[in-house]
Amino acid sequence: MGKSKPRARVEREMVDGEPVVRVVFGHFGARCVFLMVWLAGWSLGCFKIVSELSSGRLEPGKALFALPFFAAEIVVSCVVLLMIFGKTVMTFRRRGCTKFFGVGRFGRTKEFPFPEKGEICTDEVVRRGSKGGSYTVYRLVVKTHPESDAPLVVYDSIESGIINVLCEAAKEVAVLDVAPAAAPMTSRPAEHFADDAAPENQDAEQRDYELLAGKPPKGMSVARDLEGRVVISLRRVSLRPLVVIVVLLALLAGFIWHVIPDLPIPLMVIIGVAALFPPSVQLVFSLFGRRVVTLDHGSGTTFAGIGPVGFRRRFSYVSYSDVRVVGSGVLVNGRQMDQLVVAGPDGTPQKICMTWPNDVKPYLAAILRHPGSAPASVGAPAL
Repeated sequence: MGKSKPRARVEREMVDGEPVVRVVFGHFGARCVFLMVWLAGWSLGCFKIVSELSSGRLEPGKALFALPFFAAEIVVSCVVLLMIFGKTVMTFRRRGCTKFFGVGRFGRTKEFPFPEKGEICTDEVVRRGSKGGSYTVYRLVVKTHPESDAPLVVYDSIESGIINVLCEAAKEVAVLDVAPAAAPMTSRPAEHFADDAAPENQDAEQRDYELLAGKPPKGMSVARDLEGRVVISLRRVSLRPLVVIVVLLALLAGFIWHVIPDLPIPLMVIIGVAALFPPSVQLVFSLFGRRVVTLDHGSGTTFAGIGPVGFRRRFSYVSYSDVRVVGSGVLVNGRQMDQLVVAGPDGTPQKICMTWPNDVKPYLAAILRHPGSAPASVGAPAL
């Protein structure tokens, strides 16, 4: 891994007799300076538009074209303020760490519990840039099964120095055994493992039960219907498609009003529908849609849609199927999407649920490994 001088402060203390290492660092750097210079010129343009509008030299209809520019002004201003005043605080303990990013006490906190067995290390991922190039991202990860399971990504950055500091801090206090080698995927009945059950299998089951003992991830519900099927449902509302629709409407209105005001109405409608249809579908699905995995006797079904209308896919499944979370190789907003791999009765891997959020997939995999932990409805038979 390349070397760079990190800008971080390391604090050590004892909390309730347990060692705690805290790494605090900011994000002010060359990128922030570039954004400040860019924002200065952009702000002058926005000020010019406001002046033209207030003096009456700019028609209000044509000013709609400037809405995306003001939106960019607000977003970039917030990013610059976070880079200048914001801090990231990584707090490492024996069995996990906490990541906080924000200003003062206001911000977002995320917890990362460490597994019983694993290895804290760093790795590098080459990602494609928006203009066809590539760049390297350095990551602090916890690997449990290096050959198969997707590692737990604790923090990633394009600066290798801060990742090295975080890795040293994590290794200083974390208590993890060496990660075992990944076993081949199997689909044998549970009793067949009685004689050759390895300690790592037992530790994996313990981690699953600890995960299932807590609350499901946000937006997820797990229940058993009257026929004994386990129904795992996920519904999350996102207003991001609405923002895209507003920006597109402003662009289209300003472009048509200013550039081609004599465009025929039918052609105008066709252009508008073509541009707004994809984000509108995403918005409707976000507000009213759901993702469902149903586990039945000997099979499973995935569903994504609204009400009874949607896409269904069946896969072979039994309660003792081997289920793992692996990387799909597909990047969304620069992050790799994980997927679940379920071994069929003949050991054939079946890839499912790649479009589900990554943060719910460990819990979903635990449910698939232990469907008996799902709460039962009144009168429901066992699966």
